[in-house]
Amino acid sequence: MVQTMAEHLIEQGKAQGIQQGIEQGKAQGIEQGKAQGIEHGEIKAKQADVLKILRHRFDAVPDSLAEEINSIRSLPCLDALLERVLTANTLDEIDSTDFDG
Repeated sequence: MVQTMAEHLIEQGKAQGIQQGIEQGKAQGIEQGKAQGIEHGEIKAKQADVLKILRHRFDAVPDSLAEEINSIRSLPCLDALLERVLTANTLDEIDSTDFDG
């Protein structure tokens, strides 16, 4: 079957639209990946900061507490925990389960 000029242009427009959609999807995926990578890095850094301060203030940090801190995936929760770590007088005052995130 012979394709008319209009049908050819419609097919060409569809192909261009699909290609543009793919390119936009890739760009959005890259941006989301970058944002997630940055957030993951910030979380890991904040977890390390909390543990560093705990070790500085209280010498030994139980493995169970370190594991709990390293399981927190929320920056606001880690910020709140960091504030508690700065003011706690004993390790018993720090309950990271209050900050699950």
